[in-house]
Amino acid sequence: MRVMIRQVFDIPQYGWNVTVYYAVTGYDVGRIMQELERLGCGGDDLKRAYRNLTSGERNTGITYSNTEKRRTLVVIGKTSSAAQFQNSLDHEKGHLCRHISQAFGIDPYGEDAEYLAGYVGQRMFEVAEMFLCDTCREKLTRTITAPV
Repeated sequence: MRVMIRQVFDIPQYGWNVTVYYAVTGYDVGRIMQELERLGCGGDDLKRAYRNLTSGERNTGITYSNTEKRRTLVVIGKTSSAAQFQNSLDHEKGHLCRHISQAFGIDPYGEDAEYLAGYVGQRMFEVAEMFLCDTCREKLTRTITAPV
């Protein structure tokens, strides 16, 4: 049952590039690990990412940013429900926004931080909406896995 979707978008105001993988399973680990290494992830961070991605657990994710390259990789694993997807999405989006805020000295309590979170949320919604209701998630899985 393969559903993984890859989304790439930019945050022009900060010259930042984001790649998001949704509904990731163990089949996708090799590709994601290569991308993490290209981004500069190594050592304990890379080992933790590998353990997370190969655990087989649902409702997990990772976010890794290279602030010098202004690039972030977000991974949202398969989730057990639409509500849990929302939780994972919010969690990983929060890490992404904090990484950018740290890089640019954005006050986490100010308007700029909230505008950034809103922009990222709107961009991610383009794909995330497919996972935000359980009925839609079932249809998505059936559509993608239907025989040709």
